[in-house]
Amino acid sequence: MKRILTATAIAAALAAGNAQAGNTSGTFNVNVTLTSSCTLAAVTDLAFAYTSLQPGVSNATGGGFSVSCTATLPYTFGLFSGTPGTPPGAASISVTDNAVNLNYSLGLSAAGANGNGAAQLFSVTGTMAPSQPGTCATASCTNAAATNKTHTLIVNY
Repeated sequence: MKRILTATAIAAALAAGNAQAGNTSGTFNVNVTLTSSCTLAAVTDLAFAYTSLQPGVSNATGGGFSVSCTATLPYTFGLFSGTPGTPPGAASISVTDNAVNLNYSLGLSAAGANGNGAAQLFSVTGTMAPSQPGTCATASCTNAAATNKTHTLIVNY
């Protein structure tokens, strides 16, 4: 019996040594400041193929771009003739190319959107009115020497 009491006393002493006297806890917050932003992928160049005095409108090819913005962040687009652009820019611009003397208008496929965290696709559109003579002293000319062919797309957010 003495052995049983001794074993019981040892077990009770070991159990008491592992018992905790108590505990306490506290809560804390994790504060986050998110700075919203947008990124603009390069706009592909626009190209017109125009024949002097052609009877129909010429539509430009190219002009695609993508914008990635913070989710739910609203943004708008603006165009500016030349560089650098001054925000907010305009919904459309009209330019007479100073190398080939042809007038064209640039616009946008959308006024803007709300960010969703992924790349959203848009385009700069271009139209050239019919019946323009242009200026060219050879069989074919480009506007490579034009000083007003570079324009700016602005993303306002």
